[in-house]
Amino acid sequence: MSRETAEFAFDLHTGLSTLQVPEFDQLQIIGMAATLAIHIKGLGDIEYEVLRKVSDHFMSIPSYALKSVLEVLAEVEFIRIFKTGKTIEKITPNIPLFENVYEGLGEYAENEVVFNEHEQATVSILSSLYDAPRNKDSLFSKLGIDRQVFDRCVKLGSESGIVAQHIARGKNILISPFYFADNLDGLADIVAGGGTPALQSTLKKVKDNQGWPLSLVASTGEIGGTKLSVTEAQLVRKLAAEGIVRPPTIKFGGRTESFLFTPKPGSTRLNAANREVYERAMALISAVRKGQLLPDAYRIRSPVRILESLRDSGFLRSNSEARDQYQNLVVLRVAHLKQTSPSRWELHLNRTPENEAALKLAIELLRTGTMSNMEVDREARIALSKGEEYVQSLISSAEMKKRQKQLMDEQAVHEFEQLLLKLD
Repeated sequence: MSRETAEFAFDLHTGLSTLQVPEFDQLQIIGMAATLAIHIKGLGDIEYEVLRKVSDHFMSIPSYALKSVLEVLAEVEFIRIFKTGKTIEKITPNIPLFENVYEGLGEYAENEVVFNEHEQATVSILSSLYDAPRNKDSLFSKLGIDRQVFDRCVKLGSESGIVAQHIARGKNILISPFYFADNLDGLADIVAGGGTPALQSTLKKVKDNQGWPLSLVASTGEIGGTKLSVTEAQLVRKLAAEGIVRPPTIKFGGRTESFLFTPKPGSTRLNAANREVYERAMALISAVRKGQLLPDAYRIRSPVRILESLRDSGFLRSNSEARDQYQNLVVLRVAHLKQTSPSRWELHLNRTPENEAALKLAIELLRTGTMSNMEVDREARIALSKGEEYVQSLISSAEMKKRQKQLMDEQAVHEFEQLLLKLD
């Protein structure tokens, strides 16, 4: 549970951003520490002034909180702090490449931090909403939290965007848009109908078999060789039909096939800049699942190995099914096809940072059913490796863009144009 605590702290900080909440103290510090850690992982020395500006601008870590955050990271030996007197000059990240920052911070939180009542309640609520939405009244009864504390935590969650309340069939349903982003009303309706346990088990089976063809689920009553109950099978169809597990589709041989994935995460773990990466990863998985489970002639034995081969060599050997199987990848600019004979095509990866990230994510989803390291803001990482002058320019440019975007009122635009034209 310790790792999950750090993850929920990260999510809470993402939602709250710069909003100050007196009920939260240590939980936000842990969330800020996790946010900073994932961004500095693998980087070299960072000047403190650069770090101070970048962490405030990109990660909503205010300057007055940064030193406390750095102390936590130093305590878990994720960084070294270099000072002249009491003044911090620079930090040196010391996070092993394959270290899970949430595990290290979670252990620290479990052993060194005492969370207050509101922080403990918030972690419990988020933990319950991670796997499935919940009936608000049932959740309150199950957790045994003081009513006033429970209501306050739900309110704070709603204000931060990490918890949403929906009324369905006359019942109050709590959902986290951070963990379920598609068709929240449809999800609320399922939970209100008493389907929470079946929904939770159904979503787990989909997660364990990302990209499974919907037609095979319907015809066999199984997913990945695991039997579905009648209720679970009905839920899969309902989840797909209502766009809750929004399935990508591939057209081939005069038919269309849909492929199932767990609900797309909302505004956390999947950083906004990486939404397109996730879409491309789903397309990659769908393409190889088609070859594995619905081949015309040549079956793919190991979808993971095929994607690893594409990653390592940059292309897949020609076959007669490539044009239909990989068409979505061409449309999404993940790859392109090269015809090698009248009926055969090779798939070639378009090597861009986005496509390589999508390929890495697709392999991870096939192996584990989950994703990681998608919360990193690339622009922030670049800024951290640059000098203060670059950062100042970047922040000034971003602020100017914000101000320009705010000038959207039609009357204001008209007056601005008149000013430019020197007209009265």
